[in-house]
Amino acid sequence: MSCPIASKVLRRALLVVLSAAALPAFTQAWVPIINKYSDISLGSIVPGATAGTVVLNSPSGSRAATGSANLGSSAGVSLGSFTLTGKVGDTWSAAAGSALPFTLAGPGGATLLVTAVDCQPGTTGTFPSGSTTGFYYLGATLSVGTSATTPAGTYTGSYSLNVTDPFKGSVSTMVFTVQARVDPVITLSELTGLRFGDIFTGPAPGTVVLSPSGARSTTGGAGLGSISPFGPATFIVTGAGNATYAITLPTSILLGSPDGTLTISPVTSSPNLTGLLDATGRQTLGVGGTLNVPANQPDGDYTGTFSVTVAYN
Repeated sequence: MSCPIASKVLRRALLVVLSAAALPAFTQAWVPIINKYSDISLGSIVPGATAGTVVLNSPSGSRAATGSANLGSSAGVSLGSFTLTGKVGDTWSAAAGSALPFTLAGPGGATLLVTAVDCQPGTTGTFPSGSTTGFYYLGATLSVGTSATTPAGTYTGSYSLNVTDPFKGSVSTMVFTVQARVDPVITLSELTGLRFGDIFTGPAPGTVVLSPSGARSTTGGAGLGSISPFGPATFIVTGAGNATYAITLPTSILLGSPDGTLTISPVTSSPNLTGLLDATGRQTLGVGGTLNVPANQPDGDYTGTFSVTVAYN
C-alpha cells in the first residue's frame, strides 16, 4: 500500500515543479531617466537696426552676438543642464524631440526664432558604474529681428529632448523652457558739460580737482576764481529697469587754446565704472576729473571734447 502513495506524491511534486518552470522570468524595462537641473535662458538682448543672432555657447555658458544684435544684461543667463540615469553599460543617445527651428513667443504676438540647440559634451554615451552620468549642457542659437519688429519684453518657448536606450528600445522625453528678454537700447543723453570755472596759475604747478558731485578743490600753485560757473558733466542714462551697466571713461581729456594746452587726468565718474538703472530704467551719471595746471600757464579759454560709453553688463 505504501508504493501507490509514494507515486502520487511524486507526481504532485513534479507537477508543481513544471508549473513553476512555466512562469515568465521578471525583467526590468530600464527606461532612461532624464534628471533636469536647469532650463535655457539667453539673458537679455538688444535688437539693432538690422537682424542678427545671439548664441549661448555650450558648455562654457558664454554669449556672443553677430549682426546688429547686441548683448544686454547677463543676469539670469543659464544653460540647460541634466544628467541621465540608466542601466550600467547600456548605451544612450540624445536627439531633439522638437522640430527646429521653433519660436519664442513675446509681447503683442512678436517672436524670436531658435535655430539650433547644442548638447555638450555630446549626444551619445554609456551609462557608467553607479548608473548616472555626469552633467550635460544645452546651449542655443537665437535669430533676432530688428528693433522696429522686436518689442521689449520676455520671450518664452520650449524644447523637448529625447533620450533613447537603443538596446532596450526605450525613449524618455524632458521639456526644457527656453527664454530670452529683449531690453530697450541703453542710451546716454548729455545734460551739462564739464566746467572747471576760473583758475589762476603761479610759479608752481598745481591741480584743480572737480568731483563728479561738483565739489572743487586745488593743490600746489593753482588757485580758484569765482566769476565763471563750474560743475561736473552730467548725463541721463536710460535703458531696462533695474539693469546694471558698465561705464567707460577716457583715460585723459585734452583742452586747448591758441596759447597752450591743459590735460584732465584722471577722469572720474559717479557711479564709478558700474551703474544701476532704477525701476523706470533711468539714472543720472556725473563725470569729473583732475585738471593738471603747469606753472605760469598762459591765460585763455581752454576747451575740448570727450566721450563716455555705457553698455549693459
